[in-house]
Amino acid sequence: MDMKVFLLLSLIGLASCDLPFLRTCMDAEDTNTKTLPTLCSNYKNIEYIYSEIAALKNENKALRASLAEQTNKFQNVTTLDNNKVAFSASITEGADVFTGPRTDSSPSVLIFNHVFTNIGNAYSNQTGIFTTPVKGVYQFTFMTFGNNTNTSGAILMKNGLHQVSTWESQGPDYSDTTSNTVILQLNQNDTVNMILWQGGKIHTSVFSGFLLFTV
Repeated sequence: MDMKVFLLLSLIGLASCDLPFLRTCMDAEDTNTKTLPTLCSNYKNIEYIYSEIAALKNENKALRASLAEQTNKFQNVTTLDNNKVAFSASITEGADVFTGPRTDSSPSVLIFNHVFTNIGNAYSNQTGIFTTPVKGVYQFTFMTFGNNTNTSGAILMKNGLHQVSTWESQGPDYSDTTSNTVILQLNQNDTVNMILWQGGKIHTSVFSGFLLFTV
């Protein structure tokens, strides 16, 4: 092996040890041979490269920390967006349209097709079903309007189970209005919807709900 190559490899191996005599070498002068100054020059280059690598490592560490911070902020923004849930819809747009009366063969789910607000897009005006986007406590309010020829009112269902309802029987007055409010703790993907009473008939009614807070 060439002596210069051997000395250079030895110097590289010792560079990480930072031995005192190597640092002395950097200031040494040899008037008889160029080998020592050349090796010392190479050592300086290696030391410079090491310092650059250390600087790059520190820069990389800082970039990783910044990326982690930005990722966390993005996740927080996404979470805040998921926490914005509110909807309100009416069952008809016209003033002369009635729903019902419900029979065994007719659909029971009330579809509030005219949407006023649907922040979070959790309510479907195609199915009439609200699907919980995030676990939390929600408030629901509904109002039904009917006439005196049939019973009126509606039932609020959670995952197909009766929660609260309103009901008004036939009477001498021309029309009847009923309303109710409930606060429910729901899991993600729970469903909430309204159904009509058997034989019930309603007019321009409203169904609304919103997230109070997550749990």
